[in-house]
Amino acid sequence: MKKIVFLVVALSCCSFVFAQKGKNSGASNHENRPLYFGVSVGPTVDWFAPTTKDFKLVRERPKAGFIAGINVDVNLTKGKWLYFSTGLLMRYLQGELAFENQYIFSKFVMITDTLVLSTVRTFQASYLVIPTGVKFRTPPSRGCVFVGKVGLYHQFKLGGDKFDSFSFPDLPGYFITTPKVKNDAAALFAETGYAGIGFEYIFKSNIRVFMNADYACQFNYFSSKAVSNVVADARFRAIVHSLHVTFGILF
Repeated sequence: MKKIVFLVVALSCCSFVFAQKGKNSGASNHENRPLYFGVSVGPTVDWFAPTTKDFKLVRERPKAGFIAGINVDVNLTKGKWLYFSTGLLMRYLQGELAFENQYIFSKFVMITDTLVLSTVRTFQASYLVIPTGVKFRTPPSRGCVFVGKVGLYHQFKLGGDKFDSFSFPDLPGYFITTPKVKNDAAALFAETGYAGIGFEYIFKSNIRVFMNADYACQFNYFSSKAVSNVVADARFRAIVHSLHVTFGILF
């Protein structure tokens, strides 16, 4: 994780250097530039949508996450309105699912060896994200630019945890939370489609501040290791819906 943070900081410095060169090329505040480097950060709201039909898997409440990193936009048209958008991002995602899970209590005296209990499992994962997409920019008007975008996030899992919360039928109101363990249920690679709108405001020297609001849909979350221990050969399957609000600076 420290190496990833160092890489993001290094890319930020490089982005600033290239941006200064771009500003010295004489680009006007009244038109879009051919190249932009940016830094962005913001919160996300994520929730699972189960797709398995082998057993009952129920979505729980949405959970908060975040997304941050470096953005690069390269112009594709003469009119400077269509851009190829990429970069390097860090994403933290978490969500909850409810289902029946079997627990073994053989270490405890006076408790049945195994019990099937209603469980809420929290999944947490961090990703290295490479976005590829297109971005549409309007010509600047009174320092304001409106943006639309669509594309894909190519996500590589860096790590994460999971833990369960449940209660015993004879002890209503008392909940047990298990220790966190490695999240081997999340797939090592995941594709996410995104679409959104944004607003940019131009300051002096053509530096821009921006805000984006995006919707994202992660097409797969679980790996082949995510299986039920109650229903034989039943796999966890779910997509992830997300809302992202990001803030940043373009050079």
